[in-house]
Amino acid sequence: MTMKYSGARPLAIGVLGLCLISAPVFSNARYLELNLNNSGLQNSLNPHKGYPLLETLRVIERAGKDKNIGGMVLNISGFSADRELVWELRAALENFKASGKKICAFISSADLDLYFLASAADTIVMDEQGTLALLGYAWGRGYARNALEKLGVGARELRYLEFKSAAETYTRNSISGADKIQYGAYLDDIFTVTRNTLMKARSWTEEEFNTIINNEYIYSPKAALERGLVDRTGRAGAVEEAVNALAGTGVTSFVLYGEASTALMGYKNRAYNSTRASVFAPRIAVITASGQTDLQRGMAARSLSRTIREVSERHSIKAIVIRINSPGGAADAADYIAEAIQYAKQRIPVVVSMGPVAASGGYWASMYASHITASPFTLTGSIGVIGNWFYDDGLNKKLGLTVDALKKGDHSDLSVGIIFPRRDLSAEEEARYRTFILDLYGDFTKKVAAGRNMDIETVEAAAQGRVYSGLGALDVGLIDSIGGLDDALRIARNLAEIPEKQKVRYEEYPKPRFIDRFMERFTAPFLTRENSAASSMVTGLLISEPLLEDLLYRISHNGQVMPILPLELTGE
Repeated sequence: MTMKYSGARPLAIGVLGLCLISAPVFSNARYLELNLNNSGLQNSLNPHKGYPLLETLRVIERAGKDKNIGGMVLNISGFSADRELVWELRAALENFKASGKKICAFISSADLDLYFLASAADTIVMDEQGTLALLGYAWGRGYARNALEKLGVGARELRYLEFKSAAETYTRNSISGADKIQYGAYLDDIFTVTRNTLMKARSWTEEEFNTIINNEYIYSPKAALERGLVDRTGRAGAVEEAVNALAGTGVTSFVLYGEASTALMGYKNRAYNSTRASVFAPRIAVITASGQTDLQRGMAARSLSRTIREVSERHSIKAIVIRINSPGGAADAADYIAEAIQYAKQRIPVVVSMGPVAASGGYWASMYASHITASPFTLTGSIGVIGNWFYDDGLNKKLGLTVDALKKGDHSDLSVGIIFPRRDLSAEEEARYRTFILDLYGDFTKKVAAGRNMDIETVEAAAQGRVYSGLGALDVGLIDSIGGLDDALRIARNLAEIPEKQKVRYEEYPKPRFIDRFMERFTAPFLTRENSAASSMVTGLLISEPLLEDLLYRISHNGQVMPILPLELTGE
């Protein structure tokens, strides 16, 4: 016994000594640099587009709970992301601060969205050659009616719902009354959120806010410092001074999440990532549904709906969170996703987290979830359907082309033409479209009523194709709560009755194939902003790239009735 005891004791002392050596002497003197410089957040698994939202949120959460981390350097020089994603990231930073830790933000050339994010910090440092432009928010779209008329292309808007304005881009040359109402309310909501947030964060009065936005609006580093918009100017040295002031002592080391080559506090700092729970931990599936509601492209609804069903049948999966970012598209594709969610919900909780946009077909896909959450900045609703009809109105004559055809069936020549059908719809044909559109709209509203447990009159009052902010959608009962992906995961955990202190393992779907991952890594260096801008320069001289994408999408779906938003407004 004595021999065994004397042999065990040095081992115990050795393990204790190793722990003492590994632990930092000044645990609160280590800061995390969250380096989002020249990048963005993304909803998908495509690495060259930026840092995955889920991973970034998990890193912030881990750092907030990590006793070895005393605070954060938020490096957002050149950062860009959808306004909704900025709101989610800022909410995560507020949770980080709630643990008593400090944040120093570094900005260079910033707009109102980036400043909104930076305002979560205790101290803001601005690059000594930077620019701060606080212009406010605007909404608008491009209109192609005059251009189509010059080209000899006719465009008919098959619209029978007050606010369903997706085809106005091609039938008008200015904002309609319906759009002034619905997008005006959306702007009011999101601007109020930003104003109230900044007034609280920077201790401004409403009068000061109005002066900053409406009278001064653009600031040099010197002017921003004098106005109290930032706390210091400079670069790495100024950030280090600010961090030391926040910490109250010299910061001995930094850890890094993000690209090392653009790190502010040194590229050799140790990498810091989120941790994965044990393989035996309960699992929550996080499924991304992004892009147009289409059976093959965008959401790829056929395969995605199968994934949702299969994941819900796995015993290890206790809940599903579906991240939806979609302006809509085809009704059948949206319904594939909706039915898959309805199927999964019978087995486990299914929570929908709405991203920057989840409207029209994007809302259709969401409506059966156990719980729907959206940010204040989410564009949602738009319960309605619409169609458009493009036809030859002189284009072929200008090109020197003629069309002739034989037909069987009074309407068979609707498909005849070069580039576009050779004629407009007749009054009788348009009447048939009207019946079709209103039938599909009736089906949409009935499904929403069933999915949201609402009476049809209440749904109809919120429908007619009207879009809402997340706040507006909450008011009319289209969603259940305001929140981001983090909140959706918490709600899913609660619905699945997973104890709060128990770690959860997150599994992301759809899983990227090996060839996709290989091609993404291979092409990423060539997909920089500069190369992307150069490749679209010629297109941009003639027509904006989003507008061209929208036009091509609608031409390829000419005459189809769809629950869809203007794609050019959503970046889809």
